[in-house]
Amino acid sequence: MKTFRLRGLHLLLEKDKEEPEEEPVRLQEGLVINREESGWWLVEAVVAESGVATFQQLSEEDCEVVMEVLISHTQNDPATMVGRVRSIRSLTDRYSILIDGKMALKKEEVFNYILETLIEDGYSGEELLTEFKKRKQDRGSWSRHLARSLYKQYRTQGSSPLDHA
Repeated sequence: MKTFRLRGLHLLLEKDKEEPEEEPVRLQEGLVINREESGWWLVEAVVAESGVATFQQLSEEDCEVVMEVLISHTQNDPATMVGRVRSIRSLTDRYSILIDGKMALKKEEVFNYILETLIEDGYSGEELLTEFKKRKQDRGSWSRHLARSLYKQYRTQGSSPLDHA
């Protein structure tokens, strides 16, 4: 197992709108553990009491959530995961939330998505290469855009990486 510091967490949630809303989680601390067994990860988010309600609802409904997880450094691009709340434990003055998850997107999938959008936008030749390099530098925002598409896909098709566990 490999352990990393959880530096940021955003949830993509339905909020009476067609588009999912990104909800940032105010972390007090946290860990991300690569369990190295069939692609499973464990995310522990420690939050104040004011931040536990969303996780309680997700747990009660036993539903999956698309997450953007910032691992180790704030400069890193977010990792897109699909997860399910495993447990919520009350600590003295805060809560520990454990989430079982699997990576939903790999770095090369983001690059492929950028390339597909460039082709759709009509780029070719040297222009294509120049614009690809430019967009690749902003991989984080493209990752978020792709996470939203992934969220919609899961909602319409009713499948996710957790189904194959």
